[in-house]
Amino acid sequence: MRTTNRRSVRVAVAAAVAGAALVAAACTPAPPEPATGISANESPNAADAAYQADGPFKVGVTTLSFADRQVEVWYPADETGTAGAPRDVYNFLDFVPQSFTDFVIAADPTIPAKVNFPDLAYPDVYAAVTPSYRDVPAATAGPFPLVLFSHGAAGYRSQSSFLTAHLASWGFVVASPDYFERGITNALGQAPANPRPDTQVADEAIQFLRSRSATAGNLLSGTVDPASVFPIGHSAGGFQSQRMLTRPDVPAIVSLAGGLNPVSLLNMTAPALPADKSVLWFGGRNDGIARIDTLRTGFEYTAGPRKLIELNGGGHNNGFTDICAVGGGGVAGLARALNLPIPDSLLSLGDDGCVVPAFRPSVDVWPEVKHFVTAELRFRSGLDIQPVGLGDQVLPSFDDILVYRHNP
Repeated sequence: MRTTNRRSVRVAVAAAVAGAALVAAACTPAPPEPATGISANESPNAADAAYQADGPFKVGVTTLSFADRQVEVWYPADETGTAGAPRDVYNFLDFVPQSFTDFVIAADPTIPAKVNFPDLAYPDVYAAVTPSYRDVPAATAGPFPLVLFSHGAAGYRSQSSFLTAHLASWGFVVASPDYFERGITNALGQAPANPRPDTQVADEAIQFLRSRSATAGNLLSGTVDPASVFPIGHSAGGFQSQRMLTRPDVPAIVSLAGGLNPVSLLNMTAPALPADKSVLWFGGRNDGIARIDTLRTGFEYTAGPRKLIELNGGGHNNGFTDICAVGGGGVAGLARALNLPIPDSLLSLGDDGCVVPAFRPSVDVWPEVKHFVTAELRFRSGLDIQPVGLGDQVLPSFDDILVYRHNP
């Protein structure tokens, strides 16, 4: 429940934010209402931890180009097209500037070819095997709800494939565009040629996916439901997702390791969190980048349906990305082992969540993230008529949830 004895300045700020949201709503078409139903605790499936396991669909993945960048798309696949196909593998070195790759080649004696080698020549330590199959035919059971995934600072479009592919297995098309303006290439010194605001990139990606789906004869024809989109994002991508709540076609978001700075409430720069939109705030209790108190602040000021989950042993990266799994100890660990010229601030960002036993291994906390994000999105998108595994009764199935607050 909300605290009722807030200081007057907080009440005034909240009222002002709500007023701004009403003004914005008056100027735009009425947004679609979030899925409704009985409260999470009263659902007959309140205790069902159904979504930690893979869903009924095999998962396809494809890389598409739009404007000056690419978007990775995971989608429900036709199972017959995956028979005998290898799992898709992405290589971290495919997402960094050539200058960084040159440093790696010079520093790593396990790379046999020094120039012009194919991706397959990279040692496996730089690779991540994903739960998906490249360019296989899509399932014909669509259209499916569209999820827009947005990576964080120093991230890359495939950085959370454990989650994006998992969502596709449960009936979503998930699009993850490059945000070069804040991505790993920019962090390593290669600025984008045509920088654009992240919300513009997001809008272009959404329209591109909808257009592909509406056009006959391509891999994604008929796969995307154009009625709504569900933004989820990690870190800076979580902040971006919050700003997208002003879109009339966004009924709900998920913010992963991305909170709300109390200062933004005081200086009136906080995003509107309207009463007709829902937010799932999901963070690591030990996150040193996006501190858990900022997610608590976001939860308190969310006017509509809201959830807050605090992950025990969770840092910035281990619960929400593949980054800690690359190299068996994280991308920052690889860079440090090779004495690569990486700024300390970037190494600290990459380390957060990846140092075991200070943090939990990714594979130990991914089930919680898979379940709660999938359950929330399936309910808000209408795939589930009532909540599944979103009641307090589900907590005994997970040993790494320290706090779970929700309303309803």
